[in-house]
Amino acid sequence: MEMAEDLGRKRTWWIWAISIFYLLSAGWSVLSFVLIYSGTISVNPAQRAYLDDLSPFDLAISVLIGLCNLSGAVALFNLNRVAFKLFVTAFSASVLFVLWHAATTGLLEALGGAESIGTMIGYGISAAVCLYVWKLTKSGVLT
Repeated sequence: MEMAEDLGRKRTWWIWAISIFYLLSAGWSVLSFVLIYSGTISVNPAQRAYLDDLSPFDLAISVLIGLCNLSGAVALFNLNRVAFKLFVTAFSASVLFVLWHAATTGLLEALGGAESIGTMIGYGISAAVCLYVWKLTKSGVLT
């Protein structure tokens, strides 16, 4: 990595923060699903109905989105330009997935008020990360 720093490429504070954030988010997501599906954490009836209606395909898409975000964070930490494609893929798939579920399932009832605000904040963060990583790619920090 010394060679990368010699070329003016170095991990900024933001790269560290984004990588750590996505690593912790992935761990928290896995832990949340384990605790919910094991019955350790109770959810309201609308949330239970929504979760019970998720198909194996829905769960697989959720896992793939998470893996894209986690892979994007690792690629970003390694200053690899593929990070941009991974983050954009995860963001786009997530938006499409939520729109599809909002139109076809009980997602909106399951989210409620505070959760939908949190979801919108999450999308704002994801969009900002995509923009930041794109700028890093264009400036040559990511190769």
